[in-house]
Amino acid sequence: MLKLIMKRLFIISLALMIFSGCSILNKGRKSEPEYNSFSLRAIVEKAINGDTAANKKLSYLADLNLPVKASYNSFTIDSLKIKSGKKYYLVLLNYPNPVYNRFAVYDSTLRLYLLDKSLNGNIYESVIDLNGQTIVKILEDFISKDVLTVNRLSLYRIDAGSAQMIFRTFTKLAEPKIEFDQKITEISTDRIKTEITSTKSSEINDKGDVFAYDYSTGKYNSLNNLFTGFVIDRIKNFNQKVEKPEITDKKSMYASVGIDLNLDTLKTTGNTKDTRGYTLTLTDNWKTLKNIAITDYLNKELKGTRYINEVLGASISIIMIPAQDSAEMYINYDLNKTTEGKYRVRYSDKITTRKEFVQFFEFSCGIKKYILILRASKFTYEKYKNDYQTIINSFTIDC
Repeated sequence: MLKLIMKRLFIISLALMIFSGCSILNKGRKSEPEYNSFSLRAIVEKAINGDTAANKKLSYLADLNLPVKASYNSFTIDSLKIKSGKKYYLVLLNYPNPVYNRFAVYDSTLRLYLLDKSLNGNIYESVIDLNGQTIVKILEDFISKDVLTVNRLSLYRIDAGSAQMIFRTFTKLAEPKIEFDQKITEISTDRIKTEITSTKSSEINDKGDVFAYDYSTGKYNSLNNLFTGFVIDRIKNFNQKVEKPEITDKKSMYASVGIDLNLDTLKTTGNTKDTRGYTLTLTDNWKTLKNIAITDYLNKELKGTRYINEVLGASISIIMIPAQDSAEMYINYDLNKTTEGKYRVRYSDKITTRKEFVQFFEFSCGIKKYILILRASKFTYEKYKNDYQTIINSFTIDC
């Protein structure tokens, strides 16, 4: 009898272990960290200040190919809980230069659901309910051609598994002598209706538009899109001498942050002479980013110049350091090889990481010393390694 009782107790104990075994077997298993508004703000601050690890966690919120701009007009993070109970965080960054503006939607594990880099001027965000759907409303207020005030409205739907822009249109164009407005008069899950007015008689006054919901794309579309076409034409044909720079294409976008694509796309026959005392010959399609914060593979942030070839997936970073310092003071790799000629060159072995090859060089001549970091994609390195070697060999110091 005692044996039978003990046997049953053993079976019950074993069953309890099986049913509760989840917590035992999973003990020590790391779950994804949960972020709140405060911790999310901290990692965004790191990313926009040039921290590549933080930026990667945020699915590349910041464009670190551009010079780092930490001074923003406003930076807000709003938490949002939708009908299903899922919580999202709305990140809104507003800069003096719209190239850096961002609107992003994350969950508490930093999964990115939406990233909009196309916003201009002053940006205002609010949340509305549309028949049980959660809609984020973004209004842009900006200046074009120095004197034209333009407003644009964007709507983004947030649900349990996605976030997407569903509607975008201009809502205002104010010229020195006349103002045009487009107001939403009806909004439903099927359509959006608008009314267009102007302060003086015009060809578009008292007209309207209808944006029907397209279930195949998940967006509201108009066959005519009257006001958007009208605003674009008025801005394009507005004749006035413009003093402030306009961002109208990729070239003007880079120019707004001090990068001249005509100068930075260098030919094999021409040298680029940096203001910090060196000369480098580059092949086609390399872009130059000057005076940027460089942190990759360094143990502290340094300012320098980076040359990027997006086609090859390669970059060359050049950093001037004090003549009395050695490269090993800034990197955690040994430069165990040396060549002597006009300059003393110390360099490391080629280092293999998960996606790329990296190699470090230290060039010194007189009182000048530079660190050069070559990063090249594993997929293109073998094909272009002779080109990389030619570039490295072309490095000369004005000493």
